[in-house]
Parts: sequence; structure tokens; C-alpha cells
Amino acid sequence: MPEHLTYLGRCVQLARQAGSSAFPNPLVGALIVHQHTIIGEGFHPYAGGPHAEVVAINSVGDKNLLKASRLYVSLEPCNHYGKTPPCTHLILEHGIPEVIIGCQDPNPKVAGQGIARLRQAGVKVSLAPDPGPFQALNAAFFINQLQQRPFISLKWAQTADGFVAARHNGGSLQQVAITGPHARVFVHRLRARHHAIMVGRRTAQVDNPSLTTRHFYGPSPIRLLLDRQLKLSPQLSMLADGQPTIVLNALKQEQQGALRFLRLSQWTDMAVLMRELYQQVGICSILVEGGTHLLQQLIDQQVYDEVYCFRAPFSLGKGLPAPKLPLGFFNGPAQHLGKDLLLLKKREG
Repeated sequence: MPEHLTYLGRCVQLARQAGSSAFPNPLVGALIVHQHTIIGEGFHPYAGGPHAEVVAINSVGDKNLLKASRLYVSLEPCNHYGKTPPCTHLILEHGIPEVIIGCQDPNPKVAGQGIARLRQAGVKVSLAPDPGPFQALNAAFFINQLQQRPFISLKWAQTADGFVAARHNGGSLQQVAITGPHARVFVHRLRARHHAIMVGRRTAQVDNPSLTTRHFYGPSPIRLLLDRQLKLSPQLSMLADGQPTIVLNALKQEQQGALRFLRLSQWTDMAVLMRELYQQVGICSILVEGGTHLLQQLIDQQVYDEVYCFRAPFSLGKGLPAPKLPLGFFNGPAQHLGKDLLLLKKREG
């Protein structure tokens, strides 16, 4: 089994190369081993593209070797027709005698059927003893399939004295750069890993953010803007720069160029709101970057999967308070990013 785990670990490395291009599909990597030598490998590059098993098999120069080889794949091969034919058919067609799988696919269209089909045809199939690392690779996909909602990450930056924005003497909010360059690069990498990014009306009004990945290589996420009564100025970056943005509101439902206005059925139950975004729009994962009211709603209703809090070493003295958290909220290891400290919470269960 140690050798199997080494090869499955390589499958995970391959799978990650697709990044967010695979949405809404899972990240999958595969390789072919003949007499302890890797003779082919591949990953699922984008939604609608060839599956990892197909890429790996096609990369083998001498197909005659496949009849005496093992296929390693991070996720169960499919056994149904979608945008591509079933991977089980190709495996059987080439006579691959053994398949080692990281974990079972939670998609009801697969969910053990691929494994059953291969075993029925006489293929030796085994699974990794711990499916955890392979499920973690596709945490968003598992949430999508099992809970019919997006994977939800919360993120904010606060000062040492617990503020996320400054206040003028008149009481109005003022944008202030809280974190340093190392944290900013981390955040932009985080954005590139998510399908969409969400902010509330006040954050858009005060910060006028572009919400791109300009400090990290990778695609910018779809922007989700909560503006219930459509009070925001159309001159804001998110509404005027021509990049894909969905404006969540209570008044209208229409498309205006790159802007999509989506009317929501309700605004109080955040779990219902998030399910609407998955079921109506197909949003697989969301990074929520503010503001405080929106973040607090999601924390209080426990509608999140992970939380990233950046703490800067300086104080403001007054300003807009960060979300209030229960004692002992963070359960992950703290990480230093330059002068800033990153605190992490992973939702359990």
C-alpha cells in the first residue's frame, strides 16, 4: 500500500493543475504504472474536456503495455454518458487489469457504479484506506453534491484592536489598507481557487473594490454583489468595468451586458440564499469578503465551511468592528504572512 499511496499522491498533484478551470467538475488526476514505472499520466483540464483517465491512457505510447499495468486515479471513474463517454468503457476496452482509486465519487450518477462496473468485468479495484485527502482535494464538489449548495469561505482583515475599517470624525467609514503584500498575494491566490466572490452593498460603496486576482496568477472569480434595493452607483468598478458580475437584489431579474441582475426569494435565511445560488446559477464555491454585517450573518447562522481572518500588528483606536466570534473559534494553525497573522477555522462535520 505505501507504493499505492505514493502514486495516488502524484494523482493529487496532477489534479491540482486544473485549478478553477474544472468548475463545476471535480479536480481529478490519473496515472498508469507498468512494472513500477509511470508510463502515462494526466488530469481533467476543464469542464467538458477529457477526463483524467482518458488523458492518462492516451498519453501511453505503447498501448500494449496497458494490459499489464495499473491505473491510479484520485476519484472513482464515471460509468455514465455526460459530455464525454464513460471512463469505465475505455478502461475495459484497453484491458487494464487493476485500478486503484483515492475515493468514491459522491455524484449520484456515479456513487459506486463505476467501481461496481469494473469489478463486474473482472478488474481488480481497491480504494485508499483513508479517503480524507482525496475528499479534501474536492471539498467544494463534495459539498455541492451532498448538500446542494456552494462551498463557502469567509475572509476579512482586522487591526490588532479589532477593526476592519476606519471612521472619519463625522462618523463615515474610510477605506484603509490593513494587511501587507504577503497577505494580499495569499488572498488573491484564495480568490483564484474560488468560483465566485461576494461582498455586501456597504463594502462595495466604501471600498469600491475590483475583486480580481491581479496579484496572483489565475482566473478572477465571478463577482456577487448584494444590493437589495439597487441603490449603488452604476459608476462603481464592479458595475462599470465590463467583467462578469451578478447583482443579487429584490427588484428585477435581467441581463445587461456583463451584469446579471438576479432577484432572490428571501434575504434572512443565508442557507436558503446560498442554495439558490447553487441551484439557479451553478455557483460551486464562494469567497465572502465582507462586509461585517454579511459575515456576521453567515457566522451566526453557521453557513460557512472555512474562515480566514488576517490580523495586522497596528491599531486604529476606532472604526468599524470586525465580526464577533465565540471564544476559541479558530481551530487551525496560525500562519505568519510578513507582519500579518492568519487565523484559520475549518468547519467540522
